[in-house]
Amino acid sequence: MSHSRIHAKMFDMVLCFSRALDLLHDQISDHHLLVANIGSQIAEAAGFDEDACLDTVIAGALHDVGLVSVAARLALCDFSLDTYRSGGDDPAQNIHRHGHEGWLLLQGFAPFAPAAEIIRYHHVNWQHGAGESFAGKVVPSASHIIHLADRIAVLPRPGEHILDQRERIVDTIRAASGSVFHPELVTAFETLASRDAFWFDLVYPHQEALLRSRTRGLRYALDIHQLQDLAAVFGRIIDFRSPFTATHSSGVAAAASGLAELLGMSGDGLKLMNVAGHLHDLGKLAVPPEILDKPGPLDREEASIMRSHVYHTYRILETVPGLETVNLWASFHHERLGGNGYPFRPESLPLGSRIVAVADVFTALSEDRPYRRGMARDEVVAILRREVAAGALDGDVVATLLRNYEALDHRRHFRQQVRTENDGPMPPSMHKRAGWWDFLRSEDAA
Repeated sequence: MSHSRIHAKMFDMVLCFSRALDLLHDQISDHHLLVANIGSQIAEAAGFDEDACLDTVIAGALHDVGLVSVAARLALCDFSLDTYRSGGDDPAQNIHRHGHEGWLLLQGFAPFAPAAEIIRYHHVNWQHGAGESFAGKVVPSASHIIHLADRIAVLPRPGEHILDQRERIVDTIRAASGSVFHPELVTAFETLASRDAFWFDLVYPHQEALLRSRTRGLRYALDIHQLQDLAAVFGRIIDFRSPFTATHSSGVAAAASGLAELLGMSGDGLKLMNVAGHLHDLGKLAVPPEILDKPGPLDREEASIMRSHVYHTYRILETVPGLETVNLWASFHHERLGGNGYPFRPESLPLGSRIVAVADVFTALSEDRPYRRGMARDEVVAILRREVAAGALDGDVVATLLRNYEALDHRRHFRQQVRTENDGPMPPSMHKRAGWWDFLRSEDAA
């Protein structure tokens, strides 16, 4: 395969991560794409130009990215959904925090910078004009669009025909015009609401197809360098899920690409290995924080849920044409040569998958966690050799790592240190969390 011809499209990558965000909560399936759809229509009706409409789509598709981190944020999501559906306007005093964190997570990828600024303020109320700014900063008009679209998206009630709900929903939004929502945007919404098609779109089961028809400007292909940059942003978001794996994806990406180079990979293949390292734990967005951060061993049900994360990684990435190789390398990192891995147990594993598997174990053992320092070299080496002897990890890949241990460890540590310095400190540990490593050590016996 010619890696140089692999160019994933921007729109497909946005959709990919939007789907991943929908795994965060059982009540927000398709919510992000629905907000993107509603927001894009309001922006167009309000006279926004094409670029601004596209930025609104990205912001809508990713607007709750700041909710990925801890269970308390999902409790906030529960509270917000219940409050919005009951007609309340101020769900929680700290509702703005996840917008700010979403901005921090996304702003590093230049094409996402405008959308990140929109997300930063997407819960600011209009307050009869005072909402033009927040904490001394100008609030983008599109932030008020996402705020409005977010509310509209949660108001329909299941089991009731959508046209029979039109009057109630319009009245709810109109009652908040001026206080919560920008009056001109409410007017634009009312124009849309006069069309039956708008309401049928709200409950259409294929939101992605609707969005594709409105986003031709996002259909351009990312080159390999942009793909790496975007994967690094997504890796940062994945790691933000838990303070106890705060830089794990960047460490795996560094170790995997270093190993791949030593094993003869070059050019775009190395860059794709870097992408695979950053995306390998994408499916962990489907794992509840209380399992990721559990202070003790996982029980049987929790271990089963944990094992599902690589399945979700595979299913999410398979929706992106052009990432087929990356998907195999990233999603098979818990498959084992002896056939007792998960979730697919393929008959053979590509070299890239074997490399990511070794890089994942090496990084997990070596990196510092809030509850412990990274393991000493002798202990890491002993565990890796044991895994080779058990037929789990590739002996040639592990041998290459052991011959170049110091250089690879330095590469991993440097990349993770840079990530920590760029991102700032993660939330402090309250107590020792042993659940993930206990699970990792016992996975081959499962």
